[in-house]
Amino acid sequence: MLVTHWGLSGPVVLRLSAWGARDLFSSEYKGTLLQKVVGSYPPEFGLVKRFWKYLLNREGIDEDILWTSISNNALMSVAALLKQCSFIVKGKGQFKDEFVTAGGVPLSEISLKTMESRIKPRLFFAGEVLNVDGVTGGFNFQFLYIGLLIISQKVYLSFSI
Repeated sequence: MLVTHWGLSGPVVLRLSAWGARDLFSSEYKGTLLQKVVGSYPPEFGLVKRFWKYLLNREGIDEDILWTSISNNALMSVAALLKQCSFIVKGKGQFKDEFVTAGGVPLSEISLKTMESRIKPRLFFAGEVLNVDGVTGGFNFQFLYIGLLIISQKVYLSFSI
């Protein structure tokens, strides 16, 4: 999980948004993200300064305090916060982009060999109109291109016979 100047990001957040796309949409992109870490942290947290200050502020500890001046109780509360932390979700990212789609024509209603509807013959589907999602980074384009290739082969064969 990446902590940026405008919020949380990175592969973990993108994957969570893909898994929760329908819930995020229905809640108007508002809610609480719970982070729970199982096990214990090593003595050196290895946190970026900005996130460290955020944790201190959240626990009501002066952000300019020296590490050696933090009481054991305060340190334990910061460690507990790291192990089970919640973040308020206030909306989409700064660019208001959608990275995932959800819903569409169920794959059970099409033939994956031809991309043709099982319900309405000679009706073909490809791309994000189908109920398919995946990790961002070209997955949806690849799925679209393969679908179009399959459809074009089916249509070509049906006209050449």
